[in-house]
Formats: sequence, structure tokens, C-alpha cells
Amino acid sequence: MSVNATRYRMINAQEDERGCFWLTDAQRRYRLRRKAARLALRELLGEADLVGREDSVPSPRQPNMPLAAARRLMAAFAALITFCRNAYRHISTPQSFSRAITHALVCFLVCIIFIGEQSQSWSLQAVSPWQERVLVLGGGGTAEAAWSEERGAMVLPLQLAPEERTVPIELEQLAPVVRAPLPIVDVFHNTHMLTEGETLGDIAARYNLTLETVIWSNGLQNGDILAVGQSLRIPRTSGLPYTIRAGDTLADVAARFQVAPEAILLFEPNKLQPDVALPAGQEIFIPGGVQPLPDILVALRGGREGLAASAAQVAGVIREMKTNMREGPGQEYARVVQLESGRRAQLLAWHEDWLKVDVAGTAGWIRTDLLMIPEGVVAALPETNDFPPPPPIWVWPTRGNITSYFGPRWGGFHNGVDIANRAWTPIVAARAGRVTEAGWCSGYGYCVKMSHGGGVRTIYGHLIDDPVVDVGDEIAAGELIGYMGSTYDRRGGGYSTGVHLHFTVTVNGKAMNPLTFLP
Repeated sequence: MSVNATRYRMINAQEDERGCFWLTDAQRRYRLRRKAARLALRELLGEADLVGREDSVPSPRQPNMPLAAARRLMAAFAALITFCRNAYRHISTPQSFSRAITHALVCFLVCIIFIGEQSQSWSLQAVSPWQERVLVLGGGGTAEAAWSEERGAMVLPLQLAPEERTVPIELEQLAPVVRAPLPIVDVFHNTHMLTEGETLGDIAARYNLTLETVIWSNGLQNGDILAVGQSLRIPRTSGLPYTIRAGDTLADVAARFQVAPEAILLFEPNKLQPDVALPAGQEIFIPGGVQPLPDILVALRGGREGLAASAAQVAGVIREMKTNMREGPGQEYARVVQLESGRRAQLLAWHEDWLKVDVAGTAGWIRTDLLMIPEGVVAALPETNDFPPPPPIWVWPTRGNITSYFGPRWGGFHNGVDIANRAWTPIVAARAGRVTEAGWCSGYGYCVKMSHGGGVRTIYGHLIDDPVVDVGDEIAAGELIGYMGSTYDRRGGGYSTGVHLHFTVTVNGKAMNPLTFLP
């Protein structure tokens, strides 16, 4: 008796035990055949292995299916054909027809998937395609090697016996993998943060660049000190950056930096197109470009050797645009130079709220709050009083309108300027000095006379009352000395037609135009 007949009788007996006596003979035969087909398919899928352990290692080009698996696959096809034939023969309603077709399609898809898994290892291909795999899954309990012609490498089965799975497999690839070169998308592929003591020569040697490349790539040609924590751009090759100007051509730029035009055009990060005008304002890189360093920079650092030995130090950075460096620690000192933001200053000493610094070889004083300085650095600097005395400061002695200027007047000579305003308008010292006369003065009425050193004297006439200072007082510029009025001494030749201040400046006894001294 055949296997199918035996299976059919077993299922028929199960149906009788369940009491399915209400079914017709045709419906019962249909159900029996359907269950027989399902049982055969389950046995086929449950007993078949991906690759038989007794078989050799499979190859992606020549798959090997076990003989038992092939026989069971043929049995499944036969059961499927029988199932479809009987289903068609015993269809009684449209619903039955729909269910039969659905079952047939499901069984057909399961068989197709089974065939693909047995012959081509579809699940393995989905994770790692054959042409990209060096190690392939295989059966068998031993790791037998095979050769993959696509990759030129050893191929081993990974489905090992349980006792062999703990043994690591070390495989050396015998042939290198050839890959396309990666495109260069940027010039400055790295940055370097300076630490204390690092020199320009150290940076150039570390990244195999020329000293000129490091300097030009980071704007160090202005001679500023190297600062600890400063970030330097590191290009991929020696050369220098250049910002295109309006009217530049590729040939002109190449000739200026002594390179071939193709070296600039074909350098990928420049993103230049042949026969297209150079875009003004864009920074490009000149591979192998040559540009001499400024002579003043080389001389400042003591030659090329001294420039390479320039080391990073603790420094301050200018905060604001147009920051004034002065001759001394105060606003009254003259300006030495005006600095842009971002310039680096070497810190030398401090006095009160000012720092003595050196920027590219020029020394001067900058107010502390105008510099970005690491915390605790100022306290470690020495204090100094080594600076010149402050220059003289002139201020306007009062507020008002000038009603009479220095020079000829009414057939005579006016030796000062008259400034008119309301009575009791404050009058201050125009410059720091010592009071030599205070009170009633010949010709001026109430007045103050001061000496400022170097033969310079000032006179403040026509005060409304006694001045508020006394002879011998040391008065600072802008300090109150009295109030505006209209007093005069007729016996001394003085005269006043209204409330005003008469202000006179003499140098070594000679009257000078006060407007040449006032700010």
C-alpha cells in the first residue's frame, strides 16, 4: 500500500472520530485530500535542511540540493496537483472556488520559496550578496575551504558543528580589494590647537608642510604672536590660499605663484570650471604655490630660523574694532596705533587698569577691558611704573559763545578770547597747574592766574566774585576755580560790556591764540 493511501486512511479515521457525518462524500473527499497535501508539505519543510551535512560545501554558481530534499519536493508538487484537480472537481459554490484558489496560490508560493532557499540560499543573499561575500554559509561540521573567483579570497562554511563554533577562524585575505579613490572635497582637512611652547617649525614638520604654507594659510604674516589655544588650519599639501580679485585670470594667478594653470584648475576643492571666469571673492588654494614672506616679518623674528622657532605664548586678543594703543596708561596719552579686532597682543606688564603689550613689534598700552585674556593671567604679570609723564591736557574753561576773538580789535589788540554766558556760569582750569594770583586783579576785576610749567600761563578775568581757589593751590585740569561775571578795573585799563570770561594764554610772557591749545 502506498504512503499516500495510508495517510488518506489515517485522516479519514480522524474525521470519523470528530463526527463530521453531515458532510457529503464529495466534500469529505475534498477535505481529506486537502489535509493530506498540507501534511506532506509540513513534513517536507520540517525535515529538509538548508544544506545536507553529508553534502559538499555549496557554491554560489553550482548549488547542491540533497537527494532526499528533491524527492520530498516532487512529492509536494504531486500533492499540490492532486489537490487542485480534486478541488476543481468538487466545487459546489463560488465561495468554495475562491477558497480553493487561495489555498492553491499559497501552496505554490511556499514551494517557490522552498526551491529558492534550497538552490540559491535566498535568505543569505538578502543579507550579504554572493559577489560581496567572503565567508558563505554552508553545511557540514567541518570548515572545509573553497576558493571564490569573484573576490580572490578564501571561502569557508560558517555553519559549524556545535563543538567547533567556539573556535575562532582567522582568515587572511590573499588579494587586496581595489577601490575607487575618495574625492578630495576640502583643502584644510585638519585643524591644530596650539599648546604652550609649540613652534611654527614643529607644526610644519609634523604635517609635512613648508613653513611658508603654515604662515600664509593662517594669516601669520602680520607678525602677531602665536597664542596658546590658537587654532591653525592644516592644508592637505604645501601651497597657499588666495582670494580671487575682480579681473583675475587663471593664467595670471598661476604666473604670480609660479605654478601651472592646470594645477589650480584640476585641484578639486577649488571647484573651478574650464573656460569660466574666476569668481571674485572666492578663496582658492594654489598647490605648490610660492610667495616670499614679508621682509619686515623675517627681520622682526630674526631670520627664517627665528621665525621657525616662534613659540606659542599666553596672549590677549583685541575685542573691538579700532582699539587705540597709547603711549602710556591713560586716555591723556597720545595714540600709538589703532588695532583691529582679533589681533593678538603679547602681555608684558600692568599698571592700574591698563596693560603694556606688544603687537607685531610695536609696544604700547591698552585698557584691560578691551582685551580677551585667560583668567588669572594678569595677576601673574609684573606691575610697572616705567612710562613717561602724561602730556598736558587742555579743556575749555567754560561754556558759552565766543563774542570776541584773539587779535586786533577797536584800534587795539585783544590778547585773548571772550566767552559769554549767564552770570554764575562755572569756570574751570583749562590745564593742570598752580595758582599764582587769585582775587582782584588790575584791569580784570576778580580773576585767577595760573602757571603750568614750561613758561605756559593762563588768565581768567571778569569773575563775578572772589575765586574759590587760593594762591599756591595745585589745580587739576577741569577743576572749578570761580564763576562768570562782568567785573573790571577801570584804573588798570579794563572794561566789560556784559557777563563773559576773558581767557588769555601766554608762553614765556607772549600772548598766544588760546584756540590753538583748546581741544
